[in-house]
Amino acid sequence: MLHVGVDEAGYGPLLGPLVVGVSAFRVDEDVRPNGIPPACGWRAHLRRRLKGMVVRASGKQPRGRLPVEVDDSKAVKQRAGLAGLARGVGLFASAMDQAPPAHLEDLIVRYSDKGPDAFACCPWFRELADVELPHYPWTGPLDERFAARGVQALDLRVLPTDAPELNDSFDAIRNKANVLGLLSATLVLSILDRHPGEDAILVMDRQGGRQDYASYLARVFPFAIVSPAGAPLGEVRYRVRLPDRMLHVRFVTKGDRASLAVGWASMAAKLTRELFMERLNRWFHDRLPEVRPTAGYYTDGRRFLDDVGPVLAEEAIDRRLLVRSR
Repeated sequence: MLHVGVDEAGYGPLLGPLVVGVSAFRVDEDVRPNGIPPACGWRAHLRRRLKGMVVRASGKQPRGRLPVEVDDSKAVKQRAGLAGLARGVGLFASAMDQAPPAHLEDLIVRYSDKGPDAFACCPWFRELADVELPHYPWTGPLDERFAARGVQALDLRVLPTDAPELNDSFDAIRNKANVLGLLSATLVLSILDRHPGEDAILVMDRQGGRQDYASYLARVFPFAIVSPAGAPLGEVRYRVRLPDRMLHVRFVTKGDRASLAVGWASMAAKLTRELFMERLNRWFHDRLPEVRPTAGYYTDGRRFLDDVGPVLAEEAIDRRLLVRSR
C-alpha cells in the first residue's frame, strides 16, 4: 500500500514562493516489526515502524546521526534551525539510497518537476546553485534499514510557485484557497501516476477547519466514486474508488504533527521556501547592503518593500514579479 502525505509552506506571506511538498512511501503489509498492525485502511503506522530513526521535535534533542527529528516544520526549525529541516530532507534521501542535496538548484533538479529555469523571470532566483544547504551529521544510506521495517521511501517532491505565477493563477481562478488546492492536486496526481494501480492512504493538512472536501475530490478525480467515511475528531475522511485503485483520503487538523508523511512533506516544503528566501534576500543585499532580510510575511514584507523601493526603481523591476496580489 502507498502512503502519501501533502503539506505546504508559504501560503500566507506577501513575498516569496508558495511551496507544496509531498512524500510517498510503500508499506509492506507482510513486514510488521514489533507487533505493529498491518498497513491497511486508514493508517500505515510509519512513525512506529521507523522508531529509532525518526523522532518528534519535542523533549530532549537527539545527539548523533540518528534519530532525526521529523515533525511539524515550524517546530523543527524553531529547535534546530535550517539545518534541522535539511537534516530531515537528507534522511529521506538516505532512505532512497541517495546523498543529501548540496544546494538549492540540486534540490530543485532532484525533487521538483520544474527546472531552475522556471524561476528565471525573477532576477533574484537566477543563481540557485549558490544557496548551499546547511551542514549536519549525515546518516549514510538507510534504504536497507527502512526495508527491514517494511517501509520503502519512494519519492519526495516539491512544487515551488513564485509570485508572478501565483499572481497569474489568482487572476484566473480568483480564489487563493482554490489555487492551493490545484497545486496540491498537481503533486498528488504526479505521485499516483508514477505508481499506478496501488491502493493508497493520502493524508492532507486540513485547511482552516473546513468540513466538506467531497467537491474538491470530485474535481481532482472526476471519474471516481467519492464516499464520506466515519472519522475521529479533527479529521475528515473519504474513500475514493477509481477504476484501478482505492484511495483512503484523510484531511487532518495539524496533519504535520499527526502524520509522519505529512511532516516530511512539510519539512521539504519549508526548507525549499527558506532557501528561496535566502536567495531573494541575498540579491537585494548585494544591491542595498543596509537592507534587513525578510521572511516575507505581510507586515515585515511591507517594510522590506519600502526599503528596496530604490532598487526596484533603478532596475526597472515590475513589482508583480516580487509581490503577491493575494
